Amino acid sequence: METRYSCFVPPESMTLVIRDERNSPDTAVFAGLGAVLNSNNKAERAASEGIAAIFTGQGSAATRRFKAPNDVHIQYFRWECVENCVQPQYQWTQQIKEKYQLTSFLKVYGGFTPDHDGEQVSIKIKSPVPMVVAMVPSEIANQLHAKPEMFESALEKNSCQQRGVQSLQFECKFNLADGPQSLIVVPESTASVPHKKAEIEMQAARCVANCALLQTKR
Repeated sequence: METRYSCFVPPESMTLVIRDERNSPDTAVFAGLGAVLNSNNKAERAASEGIAAIFTGQGSAATRRFKAPNDVHIQYFRWECVENCVQPQYQWTQQIKEKYQLTSFLKVYGGFTPDHDGEQVSIKIKSPVPMVVAMVPSEIANQLHAKPEMFESALEKNSCQQRGVQSLQFECKFNLADGPQSLIVVPESTASVPHKKAEIEMQAARCVANCALLQTKR
């Protein structure tokens, strides 16, 4: 008798049907309504005719018999965007995907620059030995080959890193102010590296539509 409910409707014309469920001897009305509400009935014309018959009394074997008036109050709400409805759209795009021969040397993948604040990257590693995987500023990554003693200090305050992992997928976020970034990968222990391969993959959630709006948000 009193309720509030929500539902998702398809992008096509729909009709709201209300039936007084007090007992009525007019069986033709109920039969017609059942045909209209039958989800297996694909004939739109038959459905429209059925609804018309219900509300006009046409097609009924007997004259419509009405009970006492039953006032019905309907309030319909539609949830839709009213402000800032056009937003930048993001999509995962592959940045790195490689299977490489393990060595004791640091593997560096450079050239990644965020295109918006809060850009998300997803890094996946699969290796036969525990690995160190991290995203660091490219300026620092470029110095690690010549100055390997900087390695531990470079990772000391780095939030986007995983250590001692063999099979893992993790995510990090970066801002424009972070500047160019590089992905570095190296075995946790370089004393005895097996002659096997490791797989590394990185994806970034890049803007693919309405990207000009990013400029107005900065």
